[in-house]
Amino acid sequence: MAACRDPELRDERLQGLLLDHLSRLARPYLFRRANKDMPNGGHDAVDDIVSKMAMAIVDPAAMDGVGFGAAFYPKLQQRLADRHRAWRAQQKRTEPMPVDDETGEMFEPPDAAGLTPEEAVTVDDLIAGLPENHRRAFLLHRAGFPVSSKGECIATMLGVQPKTADAWIKKAVAHLREQLGLDR
Repeated sequence: MAACRDPELRDERLQGLLLDHLSRLARPYLFRRANKDMPNGGHDAVDDIVSKMAMAIVDPAAMDGVGFGAAFYPKLQQRLADRHRAWRAQQKRTEPMPVDDETGEMFEPPDAAGLTPEEAVTVDDLIAGLPENHRRAFLLHRAGFPVSSKGECIATMLGVQPKTADAWIKKAVAHLREQLGLDR
């Protein structure tokens, strides 16, 4: 580790070999500890952590590089825990599909009644082009979820305050109306 971080080391080939060795140590350690329910069985998270580890090690200004030098495995474990935490938080914010209480079946997304196929595609493209938080709030609103309530609501599902969720919906609607020429 110290050799990789040595600013005097000018042999890029040697530095590459050292980084490969550290990567070969890190990958199995992380794979054994990664949550297999994460996307791609945790492989993406491990690859990202190893890539960022290598960049931090060769960057003399990176504080993570110092951390990896002081405690290699604990630092890897810390970065994996960070990824698990972020993944779990994302899971909590995932948009659930509305379900019919009586049948238990998922509702079909509302159709674009009265629109030609070309208009429906245009509307879908405009919705897809919204910023992610605006798009998610708008789609939940369109699916019939309230902005706030004691039960399931948009603010809770997205992990934000009701005012924020309402603002995102209003901005999405305003943008869509503007793009469709409905504000004239």
